[in-house]
Amino acid sequence: MASVPEKCCGFFWRCDVMIDTQYNGACDVHHHSPAEIRRIRQFDPAAFEMAVGSLLMACGIEIDAAHTSRTAQRVRELWQKRLLDGYDVDPAEALGVGFDDRKEDMVIIRSIAVHGVCPHHLLPFRGVAHVAYLPGGRLHGFGRIARMIDAISHRFTYQEWITNEIATALVTHGKARGAACLIEAEQLCLLMGENRRGDERVITQCYVGEFDHNAQARNEFLRAINR
Repeated sequence: MASVPEKCCGFFWRCDVMIDTQYNGACDVHHHSPAEIRRIRQFDPAAFEMAVGSLLMACGIEIDAAHTSRTAQRVRELWQKRLLDGYDVDPAEALGVGFDDRKEDMVIIRSIAVHGVCPHHLLPFRGVAHVAYLPGGRLHGFGRIARMIDAISHRFTYQEWITNEIATALVTHGKARGAACLIEAEQLCLLMGENRRGDERVITQCYVGEFDHNAQARNEFLRAINR
């Protein structure tokens, strides 16, 4: 197993990146500061379908054949409704305000399905997110947290970014005393690269607030998710 750790520590948060892989060659890991690839105009369904048709023709594929006549529509629906629908949702609104509760014990949700689109090759990445938060007077519905994760990740983005954004959102919008997020995902741009074995996984983790300086809380979280 080869691990390539990279850490960026600020006053309020910590983020780590590694690759778990059986591949013995060099692994490149590029860390990006939290940012956003903004959408500057609304999604254009007609233009998207025309672009897909042009892509097929550029590949030398007939677009009106039996198996491709509805390809542009199908691809557009997938991108609009599943891959990029996060642009239409405010993560804070997806999470909501929760409800008052004096509970202070850690809340952990394991294995939330997560996916996004890498902007370098326009290929999806997919995996699971494990999240935890230390309530700061408010509790949040588990479905609400999952919808917030969708709003953050269903965009052009990077796994490193969404790991940080999920943990930060639970503190900023959810009023948690601290939050943690660990994502393990398959990156298709890595899995489909030259000389890859196909079993590489990328693990990113971020700790915010009390998790940043409380090793006991971090260890409790990692034990709960079998890390």
